[in-house]
Amino acid sequence: MTYGQNGTLLRQELTTLLRQHRIQQRLGGAGSHTIPESTTAEERELLGQQIRRYRGAALGWCVHAVMEANPRINLGGSTERSRGPVEEFRHRLLESIRMSNAGIASMKELSVEQKYPIVESWRQIAKAAVLGEHDFAGDLARGRMSQQECMTVLTDAAEVTRALVVLDKRYEGIPGWIPIRVRGRLDRAAEVCAAFAGYDDPDYSVDQRGWRPPAATIDGGPLPGIGGVLQAEHNMLVHLSRFPEALSLRRVLDGQRILSHQAARRAPDVAPELIEGWLEREQTYKNLMGATRNVGGIVGNGGAAVAEAANAVSRMRELHVDEITSAEPLRDLNKLFTRADARIASIIEQGAAERLYFVSVKVPRIVDGTGQLVSPVRERYMPVSAAIDSDLLAITRYELRPPPISPTASEAARESRRELRESIDHRPERRASPPNR
Repeated sequence: MTYGQNGTLLRQELTTLLRQHRIQQRLGGAGSHTIPESTTAEERELLGQQIRRYRGAALGWCVHAVMEANPRINLGGSTERSRGPVEEFRHRLLESIRMSNAGIASMKELSVEQKYPIVESWRQIAKAAVLGEHDFAGDLARGRMSQQECMTVLTDAAEVTRALVVLDKRYEGIPGWIPIRVRGRLDRAAEVCAAFAGYDDPDYSVDQRGWRPPAATIDGGPLPGIGGVLQAEHNMLVHLSRFPEALSLRRVLDGQRILSHQAARRAPDVAPELIEGWLEREQTYKNLMGATRNVGGIVGNGGAAVAEAANAVSRMRELHVDEITSAEPLRDLNKLFTRADARIASIIEQGAAERLYFVSVKVPRIVDGTGQLVSPVRERYMPVSAAIDSDLLAITRYELRPPPISPTASEAARESRRELRESIDHRPERRASPPNR
């Protein structure tokens, strides 16, 4: 699940709880004369303890969000006068969690549906919070978000905290309820942090990011027709998650060159709009083959990727044009081409940045004492860099790498945030007193 999916579920359930009143009655307590009491005070106290454990999971999500989205380094041992709005908010969150004795929700409490709707809403909140913590260990880890994305995440954490404080005040009537420690200071810190983060325009495209399960290979025998080509290309892309040595990289480049040429030959009848792009891709890989002619490097393991690239080429060559009856599989192949181009470009730039790929350079000096009639020119292997092999990096950056795709925010992202904000600030209107007679 992405950050947006977990965050939307979190905000929707909090909005539902903020619109509910008469908490005792919703837990089976005494209500009006028509609604009998169905739970004892001891049972409601146990339900309150369970809700507090769910609340702790939500506060933990807020801590992770603030620590990863903090534009400044998380300083320990700072004082109240030296802390900024984000550091103060983080400090109050950690203080509230440290002073709580609610404990942690068990796996059974997170996975089993609850009897009372109000407790079920809290379970959904805790579940979304626990799943959402994975986002901050992956795509939303510290340093991977832009400034506006950081401010958006900080605002989300501040508003969730404010909602938890409002609900904490409302639940004080539950038997044995223990409120959030230093609740007033936490609410004030969250409000100040939200105002601080609100100076920048929000970037709701952060909802498209987050943790995703790693891609797996499509095992088994080769699929029939164009499906076998897609299978091999997908498996090659999965295996390229491991850094390949220079020789394997050249073989993968050659396989992609041939595959682009063969795919363009089979596209005129069903997808003619893809031919020009694939022929340009063939020429790009041909240029890369020339630029990597003198590139070497023994670090890495790309044997599996090379094998799958060869499988894709052989299956495409055996595929007859008449077997492709629709454009959809070729469009899927084009998507795989785009992802493969981006991954190969990242591999080349990683090899250059970390000095894993080297290029042979002729040294302007003759080797003496070789015992040969013609003395060879001396050669050395130097790390790939823009000064030594400018063609390789230029082709990689400006021809091979696909243009970045700007994710767009959905309307639901704005709607869930707006509803939560309105629910936090909502104050019910007082009933008009009856006129005196």
